[in-house]
Amino acid sequence: MPNSVIDIRERLDQSPMRGAQFGIIAVCVVLNMLDGFDVLAMAFTASAIAEDWALGGAELGILLSAALLGMAIGSTALSSIADAVGRRTTILGCAVVIALGMLVSALAPSYGVLLAMRLVTGLGIGVMQASLNVYVSEYSSKRRRSLAISFYTMGQPIGGTLGGIVIAALIGPLGWHSAFAFGAIATTVMIPLIFWLLPESIDFLLVKRPPNALDTLNRILRRLGHSTVPALPPLDAAANTARGRWAALFSRANRTKTVLLSVAFFAIMGSFYFANSWTPRLVASNGFTAQDGITAGVMFSVGGIIDTLAFGIVSTKAGVVRTLLVTFLLGAGGFAGYAIAVNGLSTAFLAAALLGLLLSAGIAGMFIVGPTHYAAELRATAVGFIIGMGRVGAILSPIVAGALIDRDWKPEDLYFLFIIPMVVGALAIAGVGRHDRRQVGSADAGTPSPRGGVAAR
Repeated sequence: MPNSVIDIRERLDQSPMRGAQFGIIAVCVVLNMLDGFDVLAMAFTASAIAEDWALGGAELGILLSAALLGMAIGSTALSSIADAVGRRTTILGCAVVIALGMLVSALAPSYGVLLAMRLVTGLGIGVMQASLNVYVSEYSSKRRRSLAISFYTMGQPIGGTLGGIVIAALIGPLGWHSAFAFGAIATTVMIPLIFWLLPESIDFLLVKRPPNALDTLNRILRRLGHSTVPALPPLDAAANTARGRWAALFSRANRTKTVLLSVAFFAIMGSFYFANSWTPRLVASNGFTAQDGITAGVMFSVGGIIDTLAFGIVSTKAGVVRTLLVTFLLGAGGFAGYAIAVNGLSTAFLAAALLGLLLSAGIAGMFIVGPTHYAAELRATAVGFIIGMGRVGAILSPIVAGALIDRDWKPEDLYFLFIIPMVVGALAIAGVGRHDRRQVGSADAGTPSPRGGVAAR
């Protein structure tokens, strides 16, 4: 391939992935595992905390939603930091914030302190997840991108599964505080690995041009086994400002897909985090033990591990949008199945695994679809925004569930309720597919397509 600065992105897209790229993605998978553990630490300790501090359903729902609120604020309002200062720098800073938040959570003497620390931890997780999602997409080849993001997304349910096992072992002899202490230690261990092993985003270097950008770019290219370049390409200055990025996000070319992707993220994340946060508690409140509840939560995460990987494989052949649409509809059926099965312990475990399988696949699909719809200079801002809209759903669903439980709703009634957002999300994904086809038709007719391109179908 010619040694031209113009073909850098094309080189990474079309060349086989190298060992260094797999190593970079592996670090991101581990970080997502820790994010999954940090979020689920609250769900797995909810019964113990509620008993320790005599919390009602509404209070517990707010506590479960605190990290999700922080994640929404982080994704929506702060993710543009990654477009301004770099993906690597942002990921490193977020790891420090998460480690500190988990440490203080472990030492929390009261409900108010723990609530505040869950919010702070959520801020770090929200920004980190948006940055990691974009980062994995940028360091993957076009052929392997869906599978790479699926592996990355699989980190969260793996973290939840291992987290449930670790917390079940720790919480008995050491109390619920030990779960957060473990999260703080594990995240702290990753900080030097981020510093040593993760390079800066190539797309960021090409667009933002920090000091010594060319030297940094060439070091990364050598590490990835590619030839170096003599100079950087011309810069589009208008899109390289915060105002330019937000204006582009809601421009005529991007507005429709931004709204549709936001609605789909809202639906899947609201549904996922309701099931993720409340399944252990609802199993325990349905006449089974707290340990049974933790087991159900682990089964939910195990199902997510299996189908997240399967989604990447299937979508590579069938197309991401088409596979995602089917997944949303099957997820609606999964909620109905769990509502029917929740009264028996063995059937509840099986239904939890199936529901986790379907909802995690939907999350994986949304993380794949998001980055591919936007240009490099606004990718982190855009992905952060649509994920942030999803976080709003994630915040509302545990609070609504807690309030309805206080009004004597049965667990199975709550699961039937969440069929509705899954159907709405399916309609939004169908709209994304129609939008993509119109863009392709416009390009085929001779009209330039939007700068962000068209997602894999």
